[in-house]
Amino acid sequence: MQVQAATKSDIPAIMRVERMEGYARLVGRWEAEQHAAEIENPSCRYLVARDGTGIAGFAILQGVGSVNHCVRLRRIAVENAGRGAGSKLLRSVLQICFGDLAAHRVELFVFIDNDRAYRTYLRTGFAEEGVVRDLHRDADGSFRSMRLMSMLRQEWTAKS
Repeated sequence: MQVQAATKSDIPAIMRVERMEGYARLVGRWEAEQHAAEIENPSCRYLVARDGTGIAGFAILQGVGSVNHCVRLRRIAVENAGRGAGSKLLRSVLQICFGDLAAHRVELFVFIDNDRAYRTYLRTGFAEEGVVRDLHRDADGSFRSMRLMSMLRQEWTAKS
């Protein structure tokens, strides 16, 4: 699996992955226009994991270049969850964040009912900072809480 910067031509494949069954509730989804705007945003990075000729997964980073050196992992998803591809992609993304982007901190929010992702983040070295109550509003109007998790550069360095 090779992780590299995405281009606008990758947006349909990214949307295909985020529209896989069950992913809307776990990772969210955007329309093509929002992806196109974000991919052009200088503080945003889109990364794709290529497996052969196709895209096996993607990650969206926000806050790149912030004065606080804090990068937010906004979204990460893989086509074949549960087979280790997500963990590999996550480690590659963290290497890019702490290496290429010189982040001091990488943070993310994970839905409290997304146990698979939560366990993966813990195994990778993220620390849970707490639950942010009713942070996300679903399309049906209901609210859901999310866990705030982070990893600091020195924790990544000690683990890798």
